[in-house]
Amino acid sequence: MTKPTTKIAPLDPAFHGESNYEVGLEALLVEKRNLVAKTEAEPQATRETIQSVREELQIIEGLWENYHIGMNVFRNAKGGRDGIREVKTD
Repeated sequence: MTKPTTKIAPLDPAFHGESNYEVGLEALLVEKRNLVAKTEAEPQATRETIQSVREELQIIEGLWENYHIGMNVFRNAKGGRDGIREVKTD
C-alpha cells in the first residue's frame, strides 16, 4: 500500500482532513477485509466464494492505491513547474 496523501482542509470536519472519497474507500476496505476474514473462517464457504470475495477486496485495494498515487502526484506537482517559466535576462 502507498503512503497516505497530504492532509487537506475539508469543508466538513467529519472527514478529519481527508476527502469524502478517501473516507468512503477506507470504510469499504474495512468492510471487505472483514468479509474476507469471515468468509475464510466459514466452514461451508466454497473455494469459489472465497476467491470472489478476495477479488472484490483486490479491486477496492486497487482503487485505494490508484487514488493515493494520483493525489500524491497532483499535490506534489502543484507549483512544481513555476521555475520553468522564468524569463532569463542577461
